[in-house]
Amino acid sequence: MPVIGTSLLPVGHTRDPESPDPTPIEGIRLITEPLNLNAGAGQVTGFLARGEVGRSLLVCIPGGSYNARYFDVPGHSFVRAATERGFSVATLNRPGYEDSTPLACPTFAGNAEALIAAIDDLWSDTKDECTGVVLVGHSMGGAIAMHIASRPRPWPLLGLAISAIHYDAPEAVTQAWNAMPADISIEFTDEQRVQFMYGPPETYDRSVLSAAGPALSPIPVAELLEVVGGWIRDFPTVAASIDVAVHYGLSEHEQLWISSPVGVDSFAASLTGAPSVSAHHVPGVGHNIDHHHAGGQYRRDVLDWAQTLPVRADHS
Repeated sequence: MPVIGTSLLPVGHTRDPESPDPTPIEGIRLITEPLNLNAGAGQVTGFLARGEVGRSLLVCIPGGSYNARYFDVPGHSFVRAATERGFSVATLNRPGYEDSTPLACPTFAGNAEALIAAIDDLWSDTKDECTGVVLVGHSMGGAIAMHIASRPRPWPLLGLAISAIHYDAPEAVTQAWNAMPADISIEFTDEQRVQFMYGPPETYDRSVLSAAGPALSPIPVAELLEVVGGWIRDFPTVAASIDVAVHYGLSEHEQLWISSPVGVDSFAASLTGAPSVSAHHVPGVGHNIDHHHAGGQYRRDVLDWAQTLPVRADHS
């Protein structure tokens, strides 16, 4: 299998160019369609930007404390970069975020079950235009995307691009999450986001914090508890059950996971069922890779990889 190689106190608050993707139409409004998808007992919302016929559908799953707009922050937009390459892109509000139906117990497995159903509804509308689905998951969204990819699904999955997820959290982060009551939701301040989700000051422009304002949502503490508990226990089984190509990135300046090239290789080696793994220790970025100066290059790398994915023979 090829492999390329202080405590946090949540408080309520009032929310107060990187090198953008090189495109001559950055200022032109991206045309999107709202999504209201059947997710079994509830609904999953988001938006869809259609690309060229005959290309794969990229389905983006955001991480904790971010809604679907994480992937379309002005100047840092994965959606815009992907549609300009011809892909169709859907980005989803996970259960309990924005107007997506919350889960009674917000687990990653429960998220996966709801999103498998929601993507099936989405696929029924896009299957005549697209060759298959590529999941793009950030942070907790990456963990949930891995859960999805480890299960049977009624739509064709071509590959999995995940970032900012691992299985080895710093002790300070584990203690901070475990100190919170499980039955509430919280918001992070800008300073907490800077401390835990961004690299050194020279790696990003602080204006991204306000640009990302519409992408912010409260996060259920239950998700934080799972990411340093159940997810770490489940990881070996989930990783070994994935049977599609994987692109993986872990930030050089990651604060929510223990980050090193050795850790990236170890994560990749756990994906024993994947036909190929492209794994990267991403330089010059923090947890929110897209929001950094080097985010544009990372987006291009992911899209270059997605273009190489063949249509699966059992769904062609």
